[in-house]
Amino acid sequence: MSSSRKPSSDTPSADAERSAVPSQPAGVAPVSRRDFLAATAATSVAFGAPSVAALAQQTAGPASPAAGTQGVVSNPLPSGEAFEMYDGTAAGAVLAQLRAAGVRMLFHTNTSGFGPLWEAVDAAGDVQVINVTHEGHAVAVAAGYAMASRKLGFFFGSGAGVGNSISNLYCAWKDRVPLLVTYSHGDLSAQGKDGFESWDDTLRPTEPFTMWTANLLTEEMAEITRRAIRFAYGPPSGPVTMVWGTAEAGERVRQRIDKIDLASARHRFRAPADAIQQAARWLVEAKNPVFVVGPEVFEDGATADLLALAEKLSVPVTDTEDDLYANFPTDHPLYMGQMRTLRYPRQTDLMIGFGEGFKRREPQPGTPTVHISHDPVILGRVYPVELAIASDVRLAIRDLSDAVDSLLTRDRITRIRQSRLAQITAHTAELKKSREIARTAFFNRSPLSWERVGFELDRLLDKNAVIVPELGTQAYKMLNQFTFGGENKSKYGRTIGSALGWGVPAAFGVQLGLPDRQVVALQGDGGFLFGQSEALWSIARYEAPMLIVIMNNHLYNETRARNMNGGGQFFEEGRDYNGYLGDPNVDFAKIGEAYGLRGERVKTAGELVPALQRALHSMRDGKAVLMDIDVEVDGPSLSQPTWYQRHSIAEIQRKSRTV
Repeated sequence: MSSSRKPSSDTPSADAERSAVPSQPAGVAPVSRRDFLAATAATSVAFGAPSVAALAQQTAGPASPAAGTQGVVSNPLPSGEAFEMYDGTAAGAVLAQLRAAGVRMLFHTNTSGFGPLWEAVDAAGDVQVINVTHEGHAVAVAAGYAMASRKLGFFFGSGAGVGNSISNLYCAWKDRVPLLVTYSHGDLSAQGKDGFESWDDTLRPTEPFTMWTANLLTEEMAEITRRAIRFAYGPPSGPVTMVWGTAEAGERVRQRIDKIDLASARHRFRAPADAIQQAARWLVEAKNPVFVVGPEVFEDGATADLLALAEKLSVPVTDTEDDLYANFPTDHPLYMGQMRTLRYPRQTDLMIGFGEGFKRREPQPGTPTVHISHDPVILGRVYPVELAIASDVRLAIRDLSDAVDSLLTRDRITRIRQSRLAQITAHTAELKKSREIARTAFFNRSPLSWERVGFELDRLLDKNAVIVPELGTQAYKMLNQFTFGGENKSKYGRTIGSALGWGVPAAFGVQLGLPDRQVVALQGDGGFLFGQSEALWSIARYEAPMLIVIMNNHLYNETRARNMNGGGQFFEEGRDYNGYLGDPNVDFAKIGEAYGLRGERVKTAGELVPALQRALHSMRDGKAVLMDIDVEVDGPSLSQPTWYQRHSIAEIQRKSRTV
């Protein structure tokens, strides 16, 4: 097998390995250690004679609902039934291993060469294949699906489309999303021939953005797939790319298929006790600590644990532009907003980062910092920290909470919590007031303010709606009007990769993963023009009743702001070479209608709420809506805001005809 492996720092503890042990067979009660030893002594059974399952049947009787509540082993010895043998085609072995991992949805773009896999899908009868029209979109759809469903995303498509897929493969790598991205071609016998749709080392372009690359081999299809799943889940998680070219996908094989519980596929390991104790001592000694939360809080299922720890000592919580998920309730009195605008406490004397890489925002120089991550490679890499702790984030939070309890009495914890809470609550009330002022100041302005659109969406959408943003410099104005986290709305994105062309297909994937929830893609006009209209075909075909909102200021506002904020010649002249998107002014609503979606245009503040109400009615009837909203331009004002460097081929042709 030809493969390349990235450095791995997986160090699963014994506890972590035990957590992944399969449960007892149905109808077999777990057996306590005491009963096991008693039965062994009474029957003179040696270890390794009858199975523990059989012994449990002899000594414990029929299983009962309360069997696991007291005095029993929670993770008994495996029964040896965690795998089965498969007989069929090599392609079918891949599908069988995916199905044994709970995968029931695959993503595909048009290509030939997958006949045996299609036959296996058809024979299985319980696998849905979602067709997407572009490899890059398909990878984004698979990523959105994996993020929302917490299942594995699997893509199969043409090797000629490797280049198309790279941008969103990069985004999935940045977001640490577990994916298997597979391509046809890559036959080793084609090396050096520069043949049709072929080049040497097919997967090399993908290597910077993968956890592992491999060739699927006929006699090892299932095993390579199983191994790929382990690499994809890490930690850290990320995409794995594979090629089918060398495999004889239709050949008959006999292979082992392993059952995989994706909920425990990511290795979980604990921090050293002395590191946790040190962090706990600093936390209880600090007068003004702050928690910074990152994507690993969500990835490790630690949102509730983090909330409980923050509430225990009334520790303010912040996040960064790389938040990716709603890791903490934004309506909670301890939530301070993003780190870039952090104003409280003024003198932070301890910062603890939970699953945050500090890649875009760093602590203030001189602030003692504890960095906790399940990715040892990132610890202290961007910013030097006083204490780096490699651990599953949820386990670290729980251990830290227990350590605090061991250092402080309940009374002392209560006094610390109450003494801080009043001041923090007063500050967050001021933050809320400032957001209301920003919203009401231009509430009825046309073109619309970003705050107004965010406010109305938050008010009219379901409480548990899902928002998938791909917005630039003005995103905070809009997103600050939403209530995220906890029992409120969920958020996936913007991708940490920030490469445009991700948002609409990723939102479609989120809708596939959460079919019972309202899903809203928030797009800028410039971002949508990064080839995203084709994703509407899949949205229409699979009747995904989403809302796609395009915030249309006829401008690449983010890049213009970056270009102009530094001043210089073009700022003085009021010209920007690449920002203006008018001429032509695209009618995005008509693009939506061309794909069978409902189109809505909103040009004034008074049109917004009726248009949203029509959109919600259409969504409830099962039809997606694309809403094109004229919004204000922000950032440095230019004296020639619609200037661009003109060039007309038609004019050149007219001149040539008159010569």
